[in-house]
Amino acid sequence: MKKLFYLIIIAAFISCQSGTKNKTEDKTATETGQIVESTINIGGMHCDMCVASIEKGVKELDGIVSVAVSLNDSNAVVSYDASKLDEAKIEKAIEARGYSIKTGM
Repeated sequence: MKKLFYLIIIAAFISCQSGTKNKTEDKTATETGQIVESTINIGGMHCDMCVASIEKGVKELDGIVSVAVSLNDSNAVVSYDASKLDEAKIEKAIEARGYSIKTGM
């Protein structure tokens, strides 16, 4: 029984490590394009779960380098590869999660 337990732990560790390698390679690939940083004002956030939802939705987009959402400031600072993505697509991903984009701020 102990052998099975150790085998499961080792398999889990190996699978976690392979996922990390892929993410590092993706970041290296995006560094060759034009990286743009943009601040997007967001409406409708109420809690940390809102922040996590927005970050998850934006990170799923191809070309995202980093995203930091602030509940206090009601905004997201997003770095992305402009050759793969534009700000309108990021805003659509945020709106798809049920939040609004504030304009004129």
